[in-house]
Amino acid sequence: MIVLGVVVLVLRLVSGTWQAAGVFGKVAELPSLGWLSGWLAWILISGLGEETGWRGFALPRLQARYSARDASLILGLLWAGWHAPAFFYNYELSLFSVLAFVVSIVAGAMVLTWLYNSTGGSVFATILWHGSYNAVVAGSEGTVAAAVTAAVILAFILIVRRYGPETLSCHPKHVLDGRVFRGGERGSRP
Repeated sequence: MIVLGVVVLVLRLVSGTWQAAGVFGKVAELPSLGWLSGWLAWILISGLGEETGWRGFALPRLQARYSARDASLILGLLWAGWHAPAFFYNYELSLFSVLAFVVSIVAGAMVLTWLYNSTGGSVFATILWHGSYNAVVAGSEGTVAAAVTAAVILAFILIVRRYGPETLSCHPKHVLDGRVFRGGERGSRP
């Protein structure tokens, strides 16, 4: 939400209009929904619908075997594959668009792993982030979607540099059996 606010303000300064804010929550397939109903739809459909599987099920299992970065990379590539059919009806099919999409999905997976580990394994936080991200980019013009996605990619780079690949967070990574990984040793959850 903060990223959207910054993007909208920058676009307001550049274009002189508030048009970017008007697309928040838009669902192309359900144009009669208002922004709040659209946002809730994004949270329920893409947030709850995907995050219970990606972060609620897969991530803790992957983090039990791999570093948070590697688990996120594996999950991000699977997630990109999950969305691949959308290219046949939603996007321009070109090598650049496919590569850009995969990079953005992997970056999003890293940011969501950071959020998941930083909140003590909260799937709810990832549901809200995923739904809000889609509410911002899905209905927006290319400039807003590109700017928000670029901000996510930048956040991914900063997270990896700041926290390192093992946990992608200043908190321990959360793994399948309820234990947490503390940078070299395993211990019980506090």
